[in-house]
Amino acid sequence: MADGFETSKGPGTAKAAPQQLQAQIDAALLRTGVSEAERTRISAFLKSLSGAELQIELLMLQHVLASPNAKAAMGIYDRVLGMAKESPRAAQRLPPPVRHALARGVADPRATTTPGHEGILGQTQAELAARTLGHMPQAQFEQALALLSHAGQGGAHGFNEARADPWAERAYILKFIAQRSERLRATPADSAKGADTDASRAMDEISGIADDMRAMSRTQLIRLNS
Repeated sequence: MADGFETSKGPGTAKAAPQQLQAQIDAALLRTGVSEAERTRISAFLKSLSGAELQIELLMLQHVLASPNAKAAMGIYDRVLGMAKESPRAAQRLPPPVRHALARGVADPRATTTPGHEGILGQTQAELAARTLGHMPQAQFEQALALLSHAGQGGAHGFNEARADPWAERAYILKFIAQRSERLRATPADSAKGADTDASRAMDEISGIADDMRAMSRTQLIRLNS
């Protein structure tokens, strides 16, 4: 997890200097209709980054802002950034790769032939997934990170990894986490190693679904989860 999701089928190499990319993103935020408060917070955050960290963030934002769902995606990007600042635990539970998966889950349309079609995640669902990652037991959080990291790799049923869409897989994993939010709340029983709890059972369900769909094409994923 330390190297993030971008190292596998990542956003690519920048074709412009970070300063140029940031200027392009500022202009795109304005065109998209993102509020002044959101633009100010996003700009301040980008200015706090440098080097490879900044490059990855700018490339991800470039992708999201090219989406027909850019405004909604930038809304969740801004909210999750704020959530990550609420506490050291929140920062640990919402590292950049997870924040990127949430934003792309809202941004990337399920049906690429239909302009403006909603993403796999809605804004409310993406925010709920983020909050669930924050309150779930540590063992289940680590399991969720492993599923997100392995998306698109080594399909259990021989699916074609070349056609896999790891970001769509991550969006569905986050969707399943949001759908089980109440079950994934930590309880005193979770402190016992290997305890059979509602949270552990819920995460095992998600793991089974994620294993079954790993390395599917985007078309198969959408059909399976419609």
